Amino acid sequence: MRILGFDTSAKAASVALSENGKLISEFYLDSGFTHSETVLPMAKAVLDAARITPSDVDLFAVNCGPGSFTGLRIGIAAVKALGMSLDKPCAAVSTLEALAYNMQSTGGIICAAMDARCNQVYTAFFESDGINITRLCEDRAITTDVLFEDIKKLSAEKGEKIWLVGDGANLCLKKFGDEFVRIAPPQLVLGHASGTCIAAEKLFESGKVLSAGELMPNYLRLAQAEREKLQKEGKL
Repeated sequence: MRILGFDTSAKAASVALSENGKLISEFYLDSGFTHSETVLPMAKAVLDAARITPSDVDLFAVNCGPGSFTGLRIGIAAVKALGMSLDKPCAAVSTLEALAYNMQSTGGIICAAMDARCNQVYTAFFESDGINITRLCEDRAITTDVLFEDIKKLSAEKGEKIWLVGDGANLCLKKFGDEFVRIAPPQLVLGHASGTCIAAEKLFESGKVLSAGELMPNYLRLAQAEREKLQKEGKL
């Protein structure tokens, strides 16, 4: 099975191609250019390098959230267009789960954390046995203070430090110190679409694929403008 995975959920973007669990090619870019400018050229480069056409892809996958609202919409729009035009299934991957696969071979407890601004993070815990990733909780949007208490408790229960991955990892390390956490190596801290492909294959095996039209972003929280509007109306 060939999977083309997209990650446009944060500042860095990447596109990867996998076949039967093996990474074939990957393009990672943290240039500051907008994802709308780069993601389709990246996808073309990944496919061209493997001498594969979009019609040869069996499953299109994308990180559907949490993450940058605009970034998520760009990646989802690209995958919707490919899936609809080629009548191929799609996989809606959790950005946090894709991040956890960065540390798949390391073993231990993994905290995927993305900076949600306003002293909040998007986060979830996972556990790796060196081969498989097991989810320990659902994706959440919580304050860094709540996350710190959760990390302290989990670290005490497991008797080990918690791995941090994601663009919120350095933020957490700076605030928490290194008593309970350790940060992933620099090349593994941020998201890679290779993790999107791995997570998508698991979804396919579980029969959890979607049509292109069913793909939707999972923001986990309202946009700031929406929150402010509800506050003014006394509904929040």
